[in-house]
Amino acid sequence: MTTESNAQQTDNKDELSRIAAYLIRTCGLTEADFLKVIDAQRRSGAGFVDTVLALKLATPADIDAARSVSYAIKALPEARASAELTSVSDPFSPHAEGIRSLRTALLLQLERLPRDEGFINVVAVCSAQKGEGRSRLAAELAISLAQLDAPTLLIDADLRTPRQHRLFDVPEASGLAEALTQSGPAQVLNVDGLPNLSLLTAGQDRRKPLERVSQAEFRQLMQGYARRFRHVIIDTPAIAPYPDALAVTAAVRNVLLVMRRHHCRLAAAQAALARLQAANGRIVGSVLQDFQAPRSRRPRWR
Repeated sequence: MTTESNAQQTDNKDELSRIAAYLIRTCGLTEADFLKVIDAQRRSGAGFVDTVLALKLATPADIDAARSVSYAIKALPEARASAELTSVSDPFSPHAEGIRSLRTALLLQLERLPRDEGFINVVAVCSAQKGEGRSRLAAELAISLAQLDAPTLLIDADLRTPRQHRLFDVPEASGLAEALTQSGPAQVLNVDGLPNLSLLTAGQDRRKPLERVSQAEFRQLMQGYARRFRHVIIDTPAIAPYPDALAVTAAVRNVLLVMRRHHCRLAAAQAALARLQAANGRIVGSVLQDFQAPRSRRPRWR
């Protein structure tokens, strides 16, 4: 083998390494996914990229993006849970215990769903109005699921007033918005101290938020993440002022409805429930939160 061919082989290996690193960090591919790729390669003799595409673990746009970012993927920031997220900062508090109870009840409910239905591991967290603690609950539920050693993805689909990047102390980098417009690679971030939790922020290009989550590409993206992660939790905008959560619900069906005691009016809750059901939503549970007593702020499962 000549020196030139050796150099070419090294370049190919480097490129494949960069592509693999990109797919892990931005598309959420797991070790199990790569084992499938290796097994399929042995049987078909096809190349790595062709096999990944054939198994629908990535799109051609993902591969193009991976080739264009070179080693920049190593510079991705690492998210860090803020002190506001009690499941991490005070794991033995009554609130954290309530989150774990919610996690158990939710998993039991999801286990009852028909196995042949899609998205049985994807849950949209919705609330009727603003200020009901939806974003914080979504984050803490995702943390709690990841603590079961289950690969978990938290997605901020609130393209109007996103909050997850603040709860995890990361800049508004390329996220869901960019993934839906293919204006740049979506950066799925690791979370410091929580090896099984990944975060997809809302992103920067948040124009036309309703149109973004209503398009077929959103459902396709969620299908991909549902295959790559054990659990997917989606934060959504409030239902009363915006219809975005209804579009998310129409795509993934499973809904966890969040209400705040002495804040959410009964009429607003009933209207939100009716709109979710009209969007083919499947209510897998509801949570009543009380912000008046922080020390005993334990969500109640309904």
